[in-house]
Amino acid sequence: MDALLLAAPPHAAPAGGSFWDPVPATWPLMALLGAGCLLLTIGFVVWLVLQPDEPEQDTTPLVDRAVDHDRGRAALVRRRLDADSGRADVSDPELR
Repeated sequence: MDALLLAAPPHAAPAGGSFWDPVPATWPLMALLGAGCLLLTIGFVVWLVLQPDEPEQDTTPLVDRAVDHDRGRAALVRRRLDADSGRADVSDPELR
């Protein structure tokens, strides 16, 4: 079979035909699409290789500060829940 066949768009279907009737495609078109896919794949691989694995600056202080903030917020929520349930003293203004 010498011709490469693709599904036809509705406007290209012959009279009385359906969407799935094959139409011939050209090899240069397939080569162009293949070259485009190959170029995009190579570009993506190069971009992926050039990405740094870790940030250039040390983020340890930022992480430590965020963890401390989250732990403080969790402790406050725990104390508020204890105060709401009557297990703790509600005289602290922060718990109201």
